[in-house]
Formats: sequence, structure tokens, C-alpha cells
Amino acid sequence: MTITLIILYFVLLFAALFFKTREIKSPWLFYLRAFFPNWKFFHAIGYAPRLYVQIKEINGHWLDWQIVYPRVERNPFHVFHNPKVNVHLANQNLIEHFVNDLNQLPPDGDARHLVTYELVCRLANAFAKKCAVAHRSYRFEIRMEMPQLNHPLEPKDIQVMLASPELINE
Repeated sequence: MTITLIILYFVLLFAALFFKTREIKSPWLFYLRAFFPNWKFFHAIGYAPRLYVQIKEINGHWLDWQIVYPRVERNPFHVFHNPKVNVHLANQNLIEHFVNDLNQLPPDGDARHLVTYELVCRLANAFAKKCAVAHRSYRFEIRMEMPQLNHPLEPKDIQVMLASPELINE
């Protein structure tokens, strides 16, 4: 059964190569995109999406915005063993898919109805729970950051693409 599904998966991928566009828009193929990274970043240097979370303490004070997955400094050992960064890349892939879904949303569409919005909410909630601060709620922003060529860890331009409402801690 597993071999049949794997073969069917690759047959669908091969068939997808013959579509006129490079983008697969079929709703039933939507779930297969979890297997592939978002390759759009290879065609040009541009804005990169980043997830920021802000936590509201029990006393009602908002803490500073924190980037959820900051860029990790490179280490030669990462070529052989890199599980933490691999999880970060998978979560960043989710953010990029969410941004793609936002770009395809009609002008009167509501992002809260997107599956990727719910997944990003869960990702932000998990990050808020990891913080050592007792909190009652949080909110998140998707920011598009243009990297500086000489300082890639410090963005030169930031634009907020989506700001969530205050979300209650689950």
C-alpha cells in the first residue's frame, strides 16, 4: 500500500510538470505542498517573511516584539547534524506558504479562514508558551524584511504584512 502511494505521489508530480503554469492551484494537490519547500526565494533577492510575537503579561503589560525563528549562525558541524535548524526551516516554510496564501486571497477575503493562518496561530502560541513569562494573551505579525547585503542579520527595510488581533493563550 505504501509503495503504491509513493508511486502515485511521483506520478502526480510528473504530471504537474506539464501544466502551463509553474503553480499548482488544484485544491486536492494543496496538501502535497507540505513535502516541498517554497522555492520562490531563488529567483531574486527581495523581501523575506518573518514571524514576530508579542506577549501580554498577566499584569496587562505588553513585552517587546520577538522574532520567532531568528537566523542561526552557521557552524561547520551543521553539515552533519542539524535538527534544530531543520525544524526552523520547516516552520519558516509554513510562514512562506502563509504569505503566498495571503497574496492569493481576494480583496474581500478573510485570512482567519485559511488553514495556514490557523497553523501560524498555533506556531505563535507554542512560541509564547516557551517563553518563561506568565502571560494571558499574545499577538503576532508577519513582517516582510529586506536584508542588507553587508549585514544579513539586520534588515534594512521592514513592512508589516499582517497583524493579528490579540489572541488568548490556549
